[in-house]
Amino acid sequence: GSLQAMPGATHHFQYQNGERVWFFGDTAWALFTDDAQESHDRSSVERYLRNRSEQGFNVVHLMAQNEAGWGNHQGPPWHDIANEQINTDYWREAEQRIAFANSQGIVCGIALAWGEKSGKEKYPWGRFPNIEARERHARHMVARFSAYNVYFLVAGEWHGEVRNRKQSEETVRSEFIRLGDVVKALDPHGRMIGIHPMTDHGSTREYNLADWMSFGDYQQNYSDLHGRILLSRGFSKPVVNSEYAYFLRDSNGDGIVDKQHSYTLDDIRYASWDILMGGGYLVTGFGSTYMGGYRHPTPFSPDDPVNIPWVEQAGLMKNLFSSLEYWKLEPHDEWIECEIPRTSDRNERVDLGKSQLLVKRVPAVAYWCLAEPGKQVLAYVRGVSGSISIKLDDSNTNFNATRFDPRSGERSELGKVNGREFQFQPPDDQDWLVILQR
Repeated sequence: GSLQAMPGATHHFQYQNGERVWFFGDTAWALFTDDAQESHDRSSVERYLRNRSEQGFNVVHLMAQNEAGWGNHQGPPWHDIANEQINTDYWREAEQRIAFANSQGIVCGIALAWGEKSGKEKYPWGRFPNIEARERHARHMVARFSAYNVYFLVAGEWHGEVRNRKQSEETVRSEFIRLGDVVKALDPHGRMIGIHPMTDHGSTREYNLADWMSFGDYQQNYSDLHGRILLSRGFSKPVVNSEYAYFLRDSNGDGIVDKQHSYTLDDIRYASWDILMGGGYLVTGFGSTYMGGYRHPTPFSPDDPVNIPWVEQAGLMKNLFSSLEYWKLEPHDEWIECEIPRTSDRNERVDLGKSQLLVKRVPAVAYWCLAEPGKQVLAYVRGVSGSISIKLDDSNTNFNATRFDPRSGERSELGKVNGREFQFQPPDDQDWLVILQR
């Protein structure tokens, strides 16, 4: 079966057979489509999926109908969307790509249609003639895909419909809740259902009033990454930041990275750890693969060597959490103290080789804590060279202390600890983790 919230630990995931899964996502918006200029076709898609599977990824999210307007070698998804003249051959090809992804152990999160942001998109929700046509499309998507290992996103960037239709947010949201109700009612397999917001809104917390909303949040968020995960956990459902960075993405080809938290390896690693240490999950991305090569100087590049450093460091995150009883960890930032105060998001110049760019970056000084009292503690520290105090909450328990390097995965034993506090001295002001286990 596909993903669901874990009973008894509802911020985390399991498969429907009860097997735990640490959600580890990548972005593949163009998965269903082809473009010769970008070298994106079924063969390169399968190469990409094999690679991501071997690299440890188990989720990709995608657009059922590409925002760029691409079809695949079977033609466009619609011969005429306004008159609901569908091209079933396109959708059969899409099924085969879902089936291949599933064969590689990858769950697909499918955005049924995108919000119409500019009025230029070919296949957004707004191009359907009326709500009844939108409901028919939703039913078709569920009937075609729900037997596969998937979850559904009612819309991508749903606020675009507010902007383009010039209707109130409440009116548009009510329509998407109705469409989500259609998905849930028709799906016999109990797949998870979410919805994807626009950047300026960032969150989908308001959709938790809908019976179908399976996520505490399915964010597209670039600010206060840690704090907003904590806020969304209040709904006792899994929280995912589904779009926060595309590593080295250069959308206009001018040689300057132009996606937040994507400028350097440090930037995307820091942002990722801020999400994870809030008890959330992430869908990461890579400039040369996230949109099939579109909005990036290179064509689609499943083997792009510039991506390898982030592939490797992202994999270390999964390896670390998988070595712990991570589903028992809860945020306890109050357990970690330092004389140097935490800082906020900052504007800073980053050296990109050819030029310097003023960008928003995550806090320079951060320290976060996840813990299961008396049993295990995971602490993350960045920008601190002085001593850090980590509370253990039990003076009668012995802990083994280990330092973890998030750049290399190297573990260094720090010895046994007994008492109510552990004083950690980072080797430098880079980011470090400490693992304390009973």
